[in-house]
Amino acid sequence: MGMEFLAILAVCSMQKQFLEKVWEKIELLMNIWTFIRECPELLNSLDKKTESLEQKLDTLRSLEEDINTELESAKFLPHKKRKREVEVWLRNVQRKKIDIQSIKKEVGKGKHFLRPWLESHVERNIKEVEELHEQGKFPQGLLLDAYHTSREALLTTPLVGGISTKRIMKRIWECFTDVKVSRIGIYGVEGVGKTAILMHIHNQLIESSCPFYHVYWITVSQPLSIFKLQNDIAKEVGLDYLDEKDIRKRAAKLYKALKRRERTVLILDDVWKHFLPEEVGIPNKVNECKLILSTRSVDVCRKMNFRETIKVEPLSDEEAEKLFMEKLGLRKPLAPAIEEIAKLIIRQCGGLPIWIIEMAQRMREVDDISEWRNASTEAREFRRELND
Repeated sequence: MGMEFLAILAVCSMQKQFLEKVWEKIELLMNIWTFIRECPELLNSLDKKTESLEQKLDTLRSLEEDINTELESAKFLPHKKRKREVEVWLRNVQRKKIDIQSIKKEVGKGKHFLRPWLESHVERNIKEVEELHEQGKFPQGLLLDAYHTSREALLTTPLVGGISTKRIMKRIWECFTDVKVSRIGIYGVEGVGKTAILMHIHNQLIESSCPFYHVYWITVSQPLSIFKLQNDIAKEVGLDYLDEKDIRKRAAKLYKALKRRERTVLILDDVWKHFLPEEVGIPNKVNECKLILSTRSVDVCRKMNFRETIKVEPLSDEEAEKLFMEKLGLRKPLAPAIEEIAKLIIRQCGGLPIWIIEMAQRMREVDDISEWRNASTEAREFRRELND
């Protein structure tokens, strides 16, 4: 009896395994039938999504072409460079075009068993192309300013003149913080120290935290030439060239270049003759460009309609004598006769630091009274020429 029961159980187990295998076959057939029935719809869906991907890629290509055209034109803009984010975006677009080309090849092979994977891949790329298109709008522009500006301090010597010179320096500095002042004229006779003062102002501007981004120094050549001055300014601000011969067109280019920089200080040293800044191409607004120049004549400042003019006065007799003796570097007191000649030389230098320093250095270690007399005669001739 027991053996018969076990035999029945064995038969039932075999039948169950057989039925399970049969059911697996049936499920497989049903899945195959479902795939066959839905295959046209799947194929149609993939084709539509692939077509959508191609359309969105065409839009992205158009944006890429526009950006490349703008970047190509920017090659002729002085001191502009493309942003790094633009370069990264262009590389990403190139990679995405290669990826999509590979996907299109796979779709073209018509391997039906890959269709579900391809469809998901196409969907992901549609989304990525849309993101790239949005990123490529660049609302802040494609380019960065790469303006040239001299940040090197000029070599200077200590200023002379004591309180009077400090007062001039302070007044000039106040002009830079006055929003109403765009042009400053520094005038005084030759050798009075105008250039030295401006050199110290230049160094203070580039070393301080003042709200001026670009500081340019130009020594004006003589005789004054607007064409030459335009070239000198263009070279200093970093323009590669002014390829125009017409002064008005050159001025327009220079004006645009300086205006784009904003908060610029242009220092023109040793201007002998007046000119119209607009004729050169120098902006007039304070937030665009502050112009400061040195000249020997107050008439230059007046004819150029400068709002602020500052006179640099010669040294006082006391300041002149102190400077002369300092530069003479005495190791022992002067002989009385030579001391009288020295005082005469100091007076004949007219309080001009450049001549006081030169004469003192020339007479250093000189004990021969005849050489002192010759120096006095030379100083007298210089004073006569200066008066003329």
